[in-house]
Amino acid sequence: MNRFALGVAFVMALSACGADAESREDLEGQAVGDTMEARAPSPASTDRPRAAPEAPVRAIRAGTLLTFEVREDISTSTHGVGDGFSLILVDAVSGTAGAVLPAGSPARGRVTASQSSADAEERSILVLQVASVEVDGRQRTVAGEVQSADIRTSTRDSGTRTAATIATGTAAGAIIGQILGQDTRSTITGAAIGTAAGVGVALTTRGGHAELPSGSRIVIRLSQDLNF
Repeated sequence: MNRFALGVAFVMALSACGADAESREDLEGQAVGDTMEARAPSPASTDRPRAAPEAPVRAIRAGTLLTFEVREDISTSTHGVGDGFSLILVDAVSGTAGAVLPAGSPARGRVTASQSSADAEERSILVLQVASVEVDGRQRTVAGEVQSADIRTSTRDSGTRTAATIATGTAAGAIIGQILGQDTRSTITGAAIGTAAGVGVALTTRGGHAELPSGSRIVIRLSQDLNF
């Protein structure tokens, strides 16, 4: 073989080696790229589901007046401590985030003290609490204080009516203590009952039964937001 032929063969061999090297580099680079793509998380996998926004709390604000109508006669002659009674909301009220208590919403009350008088020297007492109002089919606790209430009394004698007094809130608790006992402890206990009840009204009279008739109205002022 002459020198020219050897030179051509040498150049061709180098070219072939270079092509092989480039092919290997291409294959290696592609393999590395494929591996990195396989390891890299897809954009979809890094997206976290977003929490749904919380719905605003509907509330009837503290300070709102609620007027309830009693739906049954309540008397010291028929109702004892712990007995419940029914009411309805007279006027619709509205609050925040579209909150509405429609007129006619059912409510529940509770008797917290009941004592008849045996004679004209003894005072009868009837203490009531508006406990809850129905919202969306559930009873919600009412926290507030009675502002006013209608009352009626009856007596055991010839039907003459005896003057009656009414007290609300903390004053109602004080009256409970004074009537149920004439000592300081009873007065404190009565005051505690009045404040614990939140929405209390005390009806008192002498020589008969304290009574709140059906159709009477009780007005309370919310001391806390009514949330629902």
